[in-house]
Amino acid sequence: MNRFFYGRLAFSNLKKNSGLYLPYILAAIGVSAVYYIMGAISRDEGIKKMPGSGDVAMILGLGCWVIAIFAVIFLFYTNSFLMKRRKKEFGLFNILGMEKRHIGKMMFWEMVMVASVSIVFGIVVGILLNKLVVLILMRLVDLEVPFGFSVSVEAIVNMVILFGCIFVVTLIYNLFQVQKARPIELLQSANQGEKEPKTRWILTVMGLLFLAGGYGIALLVKDPISVLLLFFLAVILVIAGTYCLFTAGSIAVLKLLRKNKNYYYKINHFTSVSGMIYRMKQNAVGLSNICILSTMVLVMISGTVSLYMGVEDSMKERYPKNINLTGYDLTSSEKEVMRELARRGVSDLGIEMEEVLEYNSLSVTAYKDGETLHLGEQGIVSKGEVSVMQWITMEDYEHLGGKHTELMEDEVLVYTMRGDTNDQQYHLGDKSFRIKEYLPELLIGGTKSEVVYDVYFLVAKDETVLQEIQKIQKEAYKDRASNINTLIYMDVTGGKEQEIACANHIKELLEAHNQSLPEEEQINLRVDSREDNKEGFMIFCGGFLFLGIFLGFVFLMATVLIIYYKQVSEGYEDKGRFEIMQKVGMSKKEVKASIRSQVLKVFFLPLVMACIHLTAAFPMMNRLILLFGMVNAPLFAICTVATVGVFAVIYAIVYGITARSYYKIVG
Repeated sequence: MNRFFYGRLAFSNLKKNSGLYLPYILAAIGVSAVYYIMGAISRDEGIKKMPGSGDVAMILGLGCWVIAIFAVIFLFYTNSFLMKRRKKEFGLFNILGMEKRHIGKMMFWEMVMVASVSIVFGIVVGILLNKLVVLILMRLVDLEVPFGFSVSVEAIVNMVILFGCIFVVTLIYNLFQVQKARPIELLQSANQGEKEPKTRWILTVMGLLFLAGGYGIALLVKDPISVLLLFFLAVILVIAGTYCLFTAGSIAVLKLLRKNKNYYYKINHFTSVSGMIYRMKQNAVGLSNICILSTMVLVMISGTVSLYMGVEDSMKERYPKNINLTGYDLTSSEKEVMRELARRGVSDLGIEMEEVLEYNSLSVTAYKDGETLHLGEQGIVSKGEVSVMQWITMEDYEHLGGKHTELMEDEVLVYTMRGDTNDQQYHLGDKSFRIKEYLPELLIGGTKSEVVYDVYFLVAKDETVLQEIQKIQKEAYKDRASNINTLIYMDVTGGKEQEIACANHIKELLEAHNQSLPEEEQINLRVDSREDNKEGFMIFCGGFLFLGIFLGFVFLMATVLIIYYKQVSEGYEDKGRFEIMQKVGMSKKEVKASIRSQVLKVFFLPLVMACIHLTAAFPMMNRLILLFGMVNAPLFAICTVATVGVFAVIYAIVYGITARSYYKIVG
């Protein structure tokens, strides 16, 4: 036999099955190109020299791992659609005299061709789009684009190894499937699964319980740290519940519809419901995958977009004014030096202070057990919830715009966002403080950004009380105890450049002041500029948005491909059925109406379920992005709704395109 026979036969087979293989190859090219781009950008020398490159590299490295894992699952899963359609063809080859080892050689050459085209074009597309993607990334993180064009050999090698292994494992699996099956089984493989599935109520109930558990975590867990720890458990429960409900629950619902005579005994309902019952076992996994992938796209895009759009709000909350100075354990004279440095930093640049807030604060970390605040001993964890108690004086509270209240030495005013508001007093060491009033608000910025622990702001009579609290704390925490800090927040005139220049000038003045003093007499002062810190935060959020968009694109591509193969598979399965229906009396119009009813039900069910998942996950996602400083919940809601709207439009377009293939097959 001619040594090129199997290659020519393989090429002929791929050409005849181009409707099946072309989408698969395009998807493989897309995923491999994305993997190369991620790897190339994370290794780009120009990007490594930029500020915040460490965060970008970390985010892109995470993206490479996610895409690698996804590529293995996705390409292996979609290969199963191809094998399902090809098994009958392989069985026919076997019956006509071709041995299985010959079929294996043909399959080998098919896979070599598919892998070569996918990997080579993946590299070409990745290299061509790499610079464009870098432009998009730099635009998102608000940095200048590095000059030059480079090709990452390391990224190419990694991509070739990964996707080469995927195709090799896929080939081995396909060969095993053909080798173990008898010719008659291969011929009848396309018609398997016609037996009506049983109603598995136990699996249906388990699916409901899994979903209830996942939704319960999302809705009931309030603490952001606990949410972070339980997030993956909730995801696993929802995925398990989705698979159970689609495989067992959907059949149970369809059988209930069949029992409803008023609904079932209509031509379009009768054919669609009965047809879906018989094939739901096969459809369920595909529908579950579509639902889960759709949910992942919605969660990632809405979360990363809202985080990026909320950068300005996050920075304003984290840094109440343009420039923020924090002095640690300063004496009265050092506080005056701190004020003078702030004044000189502004006046030397010819700008002015617009608004200034100054106050002293003592931060005490305690284990809050009811009304008792345990400080514990060094290295020992006490019982109770970890809470941060921020103490300020009544004088400073008035300077911040608060109303004067006469307080005794053992009385306090309390403000908290998430802490307990039913306590009557606090016990700290050998002292007790009666809560005179809970404040409805506190005119200090940055309170919303404290999300890791419950934070309580306590207004005490005077600084003498703060010094007593500090003494109690030092007895418990020794050298780990915090000190009374002095904070100056100020807005300045001018733009972003003047703000950053002013903060840098204050740092220079501080350094010059400290150089003339012994180390033990130097002022311990920190200077922060909102705009200067915004750059790093923008890089971080922009990197996450970039990753979210990229992964969202990959998952969307996978969703489209699964939908396409599902429509094609169902088209071939339904073709014979609807021909029989027309022969027994159904008109072509009634057949089309029945097809439309079935396709719409099956197609949009995953989207509806994905929206339900997203709605249940919204509270958890809102608490998660709090950890990144995103405090604007309405903005997150708007981004989520907009993401769902855009995705629904894309989903409908995909429906229109893939349904056309289905109708064409059914005829």
